[in-house]
Amino acid sequence: MRRLASSIVAAALILALTGCTSFPIPFACPAIGYSSAASIQLSAPTAGLSLELCSGEDCTPGPVEEPVEVGSTATPLATGIFGLEGDSIAGWTATLLDSPALMGYRVSDAAGAIVQESILDLDWVRIDGTEQCGGNRHADVVIEL
Repeated sequence: MRRLASSIVAAALILALTGCTSFPIPFACPAIGYSSAASIQLSAPTAGLSLELCSGEDCTPGPVEEPVEVGSTATPLATGIFGLEGDSIAGWTATLLDSPALMGYRVSDAAGAIVQESILDLDWVRIDGTEQCGGNRHADVVIEL
């Protein structure tokens, strides 16, 4: 039994030293799609304002990106924003599939007039997962009105 164990250890060392295997076994990240969420507040909360967003610097803020039905010829506005909940008093939470450094925004009043539009600089923080494999991210943003 002792010889068998010694033989196994010797074979493993030979394989490792000749490059036929890798020890330690490389760590594989799970096949999980992570998302990002941004909490957005107005510096002066005002009732009746609406928010439109888009992911990136050269984008056009628009409504939340809706999935297209099978067989539909409609092309949605590609904003990169897949969820937006909240209001102009309590603030909003936006859901994205990526963590863009910049996000375009447009704040409008009840009549549709643009109150303000610009680009936000986002500082994302990983809230779970690992540094090696990534994880979900979160950013806190205040829009100065």
